[in-house]
Amino acid sequence: MRIMGFVGSPRKGGNTDALVGEVLRGAASLGATTEKVFLNDLDARGCQACDTCRAGEGYTGCVLDDDMRAVHEKLIESDAFVLGCPIYCFGPSAQAKIFLDRWYGLGYKENGERRSKLRGKKMVLCLVYGDDNPFTSGAMNAFATFRDEAAWCGVEMASVLYGTANKPGEIRENARIMEEAYAAGRGLAKA
Repeated sequence: MRIMGFVGSPRKGGNTDALVGEVLRGAASLGATTEKVFLNDLDARGCQACDTCRAGEGYTGCVLDDDMRAVHEKLIESDAFVLGCPIYCFGPSAQAKIFLDRWYGLGYKENGERRSKLRGKKMVLCLVYGDDNPFTSGAMNAFATFRDEAAWCGVEMASVLYGTANKPGEIRENARIMEEAYAAGRGLAKA
């Protein structure tokens, strides 16, 4: 079992990183191979809406020659993945949004039908915000974006974790959310 973790925060060692790490730790406890990618470290452009990935039959991948090519390969090779996203300005961080938008390049046509290389994969979504309410913080806006894209690509949302924290690393003090993250990772590894 191979499980990828993607951190959509620019802050290494912060709250989003901690939650993603705990999900991966839970998965590794059952023997899963895990790897973490910091999206902020990537040289990645947004989708250019060229539709080259949909031009013919079969999977061709995205034509943009940037770091997202390697990320796409990691996604394709994984059995499941976890995405951590801080809430910025009532929605997903820019890093997480570029990652999500580029899922479009994982799509293709087969016998005229729309397909995705992500179809059938399981995902854990970790949302971190400074407010104590997922509705007033914008977490629900981000959740809807990720939920809808996952459904469109055929990705099963295995679990969603909502964590409140203001100071870097503060989420580690929340035993409940850290236990939920560990359990979510174990759940991915069992699947």
